[in-house]
Amino acid sequence: MKRHFYAVLAISSILFCVSCNFADSLVANYHYSLGSSKRKSGNLEEAILEYSKAIQSNKKHHKAYASRGSTYFDLKDYPSAINDYSKAIHLDPKNAEVYTYRGRTYYECDSIELALADYNKAIQLKDKLAIAYYQRGLLRFTNKDLIGGCQDFKKAADLGDEESAETVKKYCNEFL
Repeated sequence: MKRHFYAVLAISSILFCVSCNFADSLVANYHYSLGSSKRKSGNLEEAILEYSKAIQSNKKHHKAYASRGSTYFDLKDYPSAINDYSKAIHLDPKNAEVYTYRGRTYYECDSIELALADYNKAIQLKDKLAIAYYQRGLLRFTNKDLIGGCQDFKKAADLGDEESAETVKKYCNEFL
């Protein structure tokens, strides 16, 4: 009888913990969705609050960190953006897109070597990520590596990026 009581207690505790985690996940996703809606409608400060609530409900919500980072980027709060992108990368180290976003933020802060490292990592993780080639191409082009920049623009264009295709037509014919 005692053994049965402890077994029921253990199972109840496990179910309670699972249901709490499930509830936390639902709350986090709710606030994440609200944050995304606020961001799309241009309410950036409100979006940050909603993403923060999502993170508070689920500290491992890497998408909330990444989206809050992008919102901070939109507000030109680059240190906060880098911090959130770094947390998202820590939680999901194979997410090539977030490396690209953080690279773009480093680029805006004139941290060229860090930006290049992030673009390279993004391409290493996902070699068909056109935006990573495009961003690395911009970095190279603005730093006088015209051939490397044009090669990256060409690769992004080959992957379907229309802006890169226009850049190749306009600036790169003599280098390719």
